[in-house]
Amino acid sequence: MEAPVNQAWKYCFDQVAPKLLLYAVQLCPTRADAEDVVQMAFLRWWRRFPEGNEEHIPLLYAAVRTIALDQRRSDTRRVRREAASEVALPMGDAPVFDTTPEQKETAQIVQEALQTLPEEQREVVTLKLWGGLTFAEIAETTGESINTISGRYRYALNALQKRLSPRREELVIEPEPSPLPNVFSFSQPKEAIP
Repeated sequence: MEAPVNQAWKYCFDQVAPKLLLYAVQLCPTRADAEDVVQMAFLRWWRRFPEGNEEHIPLLYAAVRTIALDQRRSDTRRVRREAASEVALPMGDAPVFDTTPEQKETAQIVQEALQTLPEEQREVVTLKLWGGLTFAEIAETTGESINTISGRYRYALNALQKRLSPRREELVIEPEPSPLPNVFSFSQPKEAIP
């Protein structure tokens, strides 16, 4: 029989890991790198909060961001060194969203649209829509002000709507919850901004 703490951790991991992975994929060059980043973030979180308290989940997002950015800097230095020695690097392009066959094309269209956003906007959209974080939690995770986060979110949604409008007929939007939000029903942020 598992101890209650282990059950709480398993439940937490099962609920939060897919959202963290989607966020990490936005920051990492490959899905495998993103999976490693999420694993490292959970390990750091577990060491710091062994009871697995859900109120500290925004810290997991901050850990994913920090680890991914550290990894990116390290990879950039490695790429420079390897480029100087003419060693080629294979780059993976694994799909970001876990999709049903019916949603595969929609997921590709949305992913392409997301990739056109500036990195800061893409990060906010991912944390808000797929990570489920509030603007305050995103601000804490990124070290930016809530007003900055809200603005980035608003600009990103406007850009996504413009980008996806011509392709609206191609998008298969399921009425029940899916891993892809309906980008045509996005509204302006409803959270109160202090």
